[in-house]
Amino acid sequence: MRRKRRWLKVIWFIVGGIVVLYWGGCFVMAQSYVSPIRLGAGERPNDFRDVRFDTGVYEIPAWRGGKGDDVFLLVHGYGGNQGYWNPLSRELSQHGEVVVLATMGQTISPAKEVGFGLGESEEILIVAEQLVSEGKRVHLVGVSQGVAASWIAAGSQPELFKSVTTEAAFARLDWASEEFLNVSMPRGHQVFRPIILIAERRKGIKGSEVRPVDFAKNWRGPCLIFQSKDDGMFTARHGESFADAVGGQVSWYSGLKHAEIFSERPVEAADAIMEMVRDVE
Repeated sequence: MRRKRRWLKVIWFIVGGIVVLYWGGCFVMAQSYVSPIRLGAGERPNDFRDVRFDTGVYEIPAWRGGKGDDVFLLVHGYGGNQGYWNPLSRELSQHGEVVVLATMGQTISPAKEVGFGLGESEEILIVAEQLVSEGKRVHLVGVSQGVAASWIAAGSQPELFKSVTTEAAFARLDWASEEFLNVSMPRGHQVFRPIILIAERRKGIKGSEVRPVDFAKNWRGPCLIFQSKDDGMFTARHGESFADAVGGQVSWYSGLKHAEIFSERPVEAADAIMEMVRDVE
């Protein structure tokens, strides 16, 4: 009898330890979800300069280069950096000015946490307003989470922008969070569901209510939607949802992973963007 009780205590101790480790791990991973490991900004192109845009609370770091009345405002994705844009920046700077943002909670931004598209959209609007005040025509170009931020910004104040170009979009945060966790393991969104719930509670949001695609419905200007069939992160429903929202079509690619179209096919992407921009009034 004593031996049985002893084994029960051992079993409960092990089970309790597993539970503590699981929830403790979820809390740690939720913290890293809202404050991901920061990459360096990357190597700034020689003909670009460091600039900052004042939000009234902190300054948004950015690179700026090229000349012209058209400004291509480039917004990187979750876990990305400014250097990601270098191949496309070199192409676009031949046709106009380029501004490359370091978005909140990442790279060299002074903001401590990411905004899951919502906070970054506010940064975009602040920068766009300053550029428009200089007499510039602003063209948004976003990738991954930068797509979500771009559509929220463009749908909120469409008068600030002349065109929108996106790649590797996520249309809804709840879809994106599930698919992001499923990359690690099958049904990862179920096993690690507490990570999402804890992160959402920390940010005061609900993933099901963060729907960039709803903002895209307000956009009536020219746009390009790039998506790879082999994305590996986000499924086709995201790109298709945006296309339905704006009444357009998805430009499908094959053989490229998540967020590789702009970096691996910069000439092709820049040509498509410029063909669209030339027709913008």
